[in-house]
Amino acid sequence: MKSNEIKELLVARIIYFLEPYLEKLHHYSIKDEGDKIEVIGATDDKVTSVFVLVRILITEEFGKIYIASLKLPDFMRHQGIGRKLIKVIFKLATELRFELIITLMTDSFYENMKKRGALECERPNSLKIVDSTMLD
Repeated sequence: MKSNEIKELLVARIIYFLEPYLEKLHHYSIKDEGDKIEVIGATDDKVTSVFVLVRILITEEFGKIYIASLKLPDFMRHQGIGRKLIKVIFKLATELRFELIITLMTDSFYENMKKRGALECERPNSLKIVDSTMLD
């Protein structure tokens, strides 16, 4: 499967999952550049309210998908939405026989995901999501 097809599948599944929440934002868009996908949102019409909800990098040659940023606005926090989004992405990665790696996390999210069974990687501050990672 080619990188463009992988990106199309990722975007479709992410949007399908996030749609009820994205509708509550003032604005959102999908940015697709090279091997990178970003879901960008804004909570109001001010420039300062713009944020990257999720940034995903695909390395087709190494069979890896990276979640390089996952930031939820306040109204989406503490509902398990981030973990469920990771699960959606992990499911597709598994179907494609790719690994899913989360990078650039806060210390607390890193520790939380380790407690849920994500495995440490050779890269610092990176965790591999595996079948036994508790994402529900």
